[in-house]
Amino acid sequence: EEKKYQLMTLKEAAEYLRMHKGSLYRLLEGGKTDIPAIKLGGKWLFNLESLNKYLTQKELHHKD
Repeated sequence: EEKKYQLMTLKEAAEYLRMHKGSLYRLLEGGKTDIPAIKLGGKWLFNLESLNKYLTQKELHHKD
């Protein structure tokens, strides 16, 4: 079965993460984040499923 990815642009991912687009771009380009992203043809793309897993892991690590 073929797996389809729901890919988001940098702008869409920044909105989803409630971040400024420029801030997300600087983090990615500077290698200062573990946010899952793919760089294809000079553009950053984000798999929605991977972003959701990333957020869930962050949430679990910060619970009291």
